[in-house]
Amino acid sequence: MKKIIFALIFISNAVFAQNLKYKMEGVWESENKKQRIRVTYNEATKKYNGKVIWMYEDDQEQGRTLIDTKNPNPKLRNRRVTGINLMYSFIDEGEGKYRGYVYDPISGKSYRCLLTMIGENKANIRGYIFHPLIGRTEIATKISD
Repeated sequence: MKKIIFALIFISNAVFAQNLKYKMEGVWESENKKQRIRVTYNEATKKYNGKVIWMYEDDQEQGRTLIDTKNPNPKLRNRRVTGINLMYSFIDEGEGKYRGYVYDPISGKSYRCLLTMIGENKANIRGYIFHPLIGRTEIATKISD
């Protein structure tokens, strides 16, 4: 009887662990619904990156343009924010956690970032300076694959 219970616990844990492996790739929308990022995986570098595909502040159809004027590289200060990688070099740490960097085009600064999946279509994104305790968290929602 103990062997059967142990086997059932082992199988249920294996099934639960598989369910924790959510897919990070896809289109994500910010908590305030003002940004959409397409996350892709680069097989060569084994890293995830997230490119801006739409941003409220940079919606040319509505007559708004946001330029990356604060970029530390003067050669990049004339580019539109739509199309740049705001999330880069994310590495899968397992158990639904990814670490990398986020770029803030408003300040021109990059921050360390911890992304934690909290469901199949939700993630906590915590940008921080030195340690995750010193930072800010937002919730993103996956809107498509």
